[in-house]
Amino acid sequence: MLQGNIDKYKLIEIKGSGTFGTVWLAEDTWIGKKVALKIPHNQKEEFTKLIAEPKLLASLDHPNIVQILTVDKAENTFFMVMEYVDGKSLAQAMQETPMTYKEAVEIILQILFALSYAHEKNIIHRDLKPGNILMTSEKKVKITDFGTAMISVGQGGAGIGGTLYYMAKEQVLGHPVPASDIYSVGVILYEMVTGKLPFYDEVPMVVLNKILKDEPDLPSKLNASIPKELEAVILKALQKEVSKRYKSALEMKKDLEIIPTLILEKPIGIGNQTQEIITHTIVQAAVRKSQKEVADINSLRYQGYAYKLVRTIGTRGKEEGNFISPVSVAVDAQKRVYVCDSLKSNIQVFENDGKFLYAVGKYGPTSRDSKEATFLMPVSIAVDQGGNMVVLDAKSCSVQVIGKTGQVITRFGEPASPTTGRIESGRGGFYLPQALTLDKNDNIYVSDTGNHRIRVFNSAGQVLNKFGIQGARLGEFNNPAGLTLDAESNLLVVDEKNYRVQVFTPKGLYKNKFGKRGSGRGEFMAPAGVATDSKRNIFVTDRDYRIQIFDPEGYYLTDFGMPQGNYKISPKYFGITIDADNNLYITDVGNCSVLIFELKK
Repeated sequence: MLQGNIDKYKLIEIKGSGTFGTVWLAEDTWIGKKVALKIPHNQKEEFTKLIAEPKLLASLDHPNIVQILTVDKAENTFFMVMEYVDGKSLAQAMQETPMTYKEAVEIILQILFALSYAHEKNIIHRDLKPGNILMTSEKKVKITDFGTAMISVGQGGAGIGGTLYYMAKEQVLGHPVPASDIYSVGVILYEMVTGKLPFYDEVPMVVLNKILKDEPDLPSKLNASIPKELEAVILKALQKEVSKRYKSALEMKKDLEIIPTLILEKPIGIGNQTQEIITHTIVQAAVRKSQKEVADINSLRYQGYAYKLVRTIGTRGKEEGNFISPVSVAVDAQKRVYVCDSLKSNIQVFENDGKFLYAVGKYGPTSRDSKEATFLMPVSIAVDQGGNMVVLDAKSCSVQVIGKTGQVITRFGEPASPTTGRIESGRGGFYLPQALTLDKNDNIYVSDTGNHRIRVFNSAGQVLNKFGIQGARLGEFNNPAGLTLDAESNLLVVDEKNYRVQVFTPKGLYKNKFGKRGSGRGEFMAPAGVATDSKRNIFVTDRDYRIQIFDPEGYYLTDFGMPQGNYKISPKYFGITIDADNNLYITDVGNCSVLIFELKK
């Protein structure tokens, strides 16, 4: 995992992770100096894009902007070496340390000093927020994370970039200007003195519409002790129309400097009651649109997702509780975790906290008469409404329904392919089947990968339906892999070799598709598993790469899980499932573990 050294730099600990990369505290072992290493998530990005932020930072030399020292590449890892700021972020300080109005203003003055310098060089930050403001123990401010910054000269539409709660109206519409940074500073100051954001809602689209249409509550309504001179500065910085806002950072700085020091000496009075919110940087490429399209804010399809890795289950090993090849995972109503290990040829069951409970199955050929669960290569598992395990075996081409006592209730399926002429025979035949899923009636859907079709059975193994043939047209497959049904019983199929996800009715009628081959947003390199949450958002594992999230219509929302830094063993994401609380379970075959993520609310 992430540890050890990159070239001469010893990695010590992660200090933060954002949209573009992870920042490590590291030590230059040659000279014994602490530095910050920023390692981009996407190491496959074009060099011109990787180098964009460091080139921009190299053009900035200001005491209130984190300085870049160099860039380098070692062990196939591109990284930036930056000045290490030994302190905390403004976001942490706002939660932990009560301030006076004077202290808050002094912090904002330093931010404006740095912004004035950057704007003179025609650079717009676009993502100013408390998490991107670092502070030394002496309260010296350092602005960081210029990953979404842009050159303002000659931009005919820069696309959407920034953090939703701190974005001005024109920035939301894809037309940031230097005054957009002024607005962000106004939001930060508003938050510092009231403990609240001007516009907040758990639904991002609601926030977007508020930014466009609503006026924020007066700061004094939330905190009656705010000096009226300070409130006037905040409200001017938050004007919706650029023409009514401060014309420059320097102008806002001057208005703050003339506020009498005496009236700023008192404590803010809200303690550490600032909202603890999840901020997620939006990045959407610039697209030339008509003015009508640009003004339609509902065309911006984005939701803020923040999943926290709370635990991992297992590691590489033959012992109970460890794995050799954990390819599939399921969760029952009691949140017990079932892990299908294709090479150990068994199913292991755990409490949600990771405690091993028991294992089911052993290696061996199946017998029609035997009630003992045996596997040759189990590849997929689900749990039905009665708590029984439903397991697909790729090598024996069979499905077994296994009761809570570990005894086989039903077993069906046989090897069958076009070359044997047995594809339609018996109670259902498969050729290299890869995944199964259950509907609300415990009917079983199986991806018959080698035959490029989906087969449907009832819980007793009787054939109900089949659909699909090999091809690249709509409704056709080239290696159907992962399967799931959403809350409205739509069937989602990962079409592995066509690099897309297709959506069908439960009867197999084609409805929609999304994705194509590539490494960009919404594209796939090796799609494997699929799951949906309670709002029908779609999660797709892209082996060796990442997990991508799409809305119910297949529009890209965000992604996470990309290898960050110096991995000893890179992750290989295969199985994925989501429980009733929208917590996420992913099998990492590369590291022989199950990753459990909680959705932060």
